[in-house]
Amino acid sequence: MPQGGGPGQSREAGSESGPAGTPQGQPGYEQPQRGQPGYEQPQHGQPGYEQAQYGQPQYGQPPPAYGGGGAMAGRPISPVNEIETRVTGRRIVQYIVDAILSGIVFGLLSWALNRGTGGIHALLVLILVVANIAWYFLYWAYVPYARYGQTIGMSLLGVRVISRDGGPASLAQLFIRSILLVLFTPLSLLVGIITMMASRYRQRVGDHMAGTMVVRASIEPRPAPQEYAGAGQAGTR
Repeated sequence: MPQGGGPGQSREAGSESGPAGTPQGQPGYEQPQRGQPGYEQPQHGQPGYEQAQYGQPQYGQPPPAYGGGGAMAGRPISPVNEIETRVTGRRIVQYIVDAILSGIVFGLLSWALNRGTGGIHALLVLILVVANIAWYFLYWAYVPYARYGQTIGMSLLGVRVISRDGGPASLAQLFIRSILLVLFTPLSLLVGIITMMASRYRQRVGDHMAGTMVVRASIEPRPAPQEYAGAGQAGTR
């Protein structure tokens, strides 16, 4: 006697029936849709198989954290590959080179304006302070803005400043990140190294404030067209 199915229908046949009891392959059979009883996920190479895109949830499940654990785990805040920011050694040498170059102009200004006595000397000292501040911001902010994210030292060491979104750093961003270099130069170097080593994208305090990062010069600044799906999507050349 037939077991499990309808009259005259075997258990095996019943296991291949659609929602209405019509055997698979017979007229009237309807393939169960995703989420309905009897639905089977198509395997790779079968009709109906859908390949999940990188960074997108597959079948309603949340995407896994990037990196699988450790310092690179979690959703990235930038489309730039974190490996491209591992230039701490270059940055230290670059900073020393730029400090020497900018310091030469600072010394020349000090020598030229350290004149006179009394009120004239006080006026020249005030002019010297304003000129030095203007020069520092010119060198550390405007020069990299005009030179595609690079100071002279950055060009020599092969690094550049970009925005956290992967695009070119704006003049306002470069101005903000240079504040600590101008006001607290000796202390900012030590604090900057410690902060960079503890930062996912090797950002010092000024970079966190301005939303910038320093990467290899081979990275071409290119803003992310959409919300970040994962690291390593910035264009390179």
